[in-house]
Amino acid sequence: MTQPATSAYLRFPHLRGELVAFTAEDDVWLAPLDGGRAWRVSADNVPVTHPRISPDGTTVAWTSARDGAPEVHIAPVDGGPGRRLTHWGSARTQVRGWTPDGEVLAITTHGQASLRRSWARTVPLDGGPGTTLPYGPVGHVAHGPATVILSAPMGREAAWWKRYRGGTAGKLWIDRDGDGEFVRLHDDLDGNLEYPVWAGDRIAFLSDHEGTGAVYSSLADGSDLRRHTPLDGYYARHAAGDGTRVVYTSAGELWILDDLDGAEPRRLEVRLGRPARRPGSRSRWTPPAG
Repeated sequence: MTQPATSAYLRFPHLRGELVAFTAEDDVWLAPLDGGRAWRVSADNVPVTHPRISPDGTTVAWTSARDGAPEVHIAPVDGGPGRRLTHWGSARTQVRGWTPDGEVLAITTHGQASLRRSWARTVPLDGGPGTTLPYGPVGHVAHGPATVILSAPMGREAAWWKRYRGGTAGKLWIDRDGDGEFVRLHDDLDGNLEYPVWAGDRIAFLSDHEGTGAVYSSLADGSDLRRHTPLDGYYARHAAGDGTRVVYTSAGELWILDDLDGAEPRRLEVRLGRPARRPGSRSRWTPPAG
């Protein structure tokens, strides 16, 4: 029987170069891709999600609820204090990645009348105001050979509401020509689609149309659909990538696809290290007494 690499529950991975970022124990961590000891990027002991390493490999962005509502935070990969970039006060704020020119890509319902209307925004690292992208309500944006967006989903991951087929299931749309005209991608798949990510000339995504959440990919025109992970276990979750490789989680462990041309999933052998300082030692927002 294969033993787990760590007893912790690991989520929301991302990779860049020889590093993988992820969350565990309510903090953000980094670890070498070839396995070994991970170290904390944050030590706030509050809910955090979606850490993403910048294209130049110097900065990690993530979503943190340290001050109440989730907001965008960043910190240097090489160590140093983190900084909060947004003050939106939206319960649906989530970091989703980086733009090609080095700004944080996030979604938020800030300024919207409904929590179902999350818009994509870019956030500069100097703390300036974010720019709203012209895609309408979306749940994700994947930049690559073409722009792929995920329609604003029901607000829960597919693994939380397995085999959901209602009207708010995730749907993919693609702007193949770069003219702002999006068409439906994989409208023939009867599943809940999420987490689109480019790997070379293929768009990878999660879908449960075969009954269990798995990683799939296709060409931009929807042809050559392939499944890359098995169906006989837990859901594949939280797919992300660096333009070539795809990482995801399953059953609280980190897995990587080194390519989409036949590579088998392999588990990343990561173990958590001790914190550099006591978690929770940093000041945080506390709601006033009633």
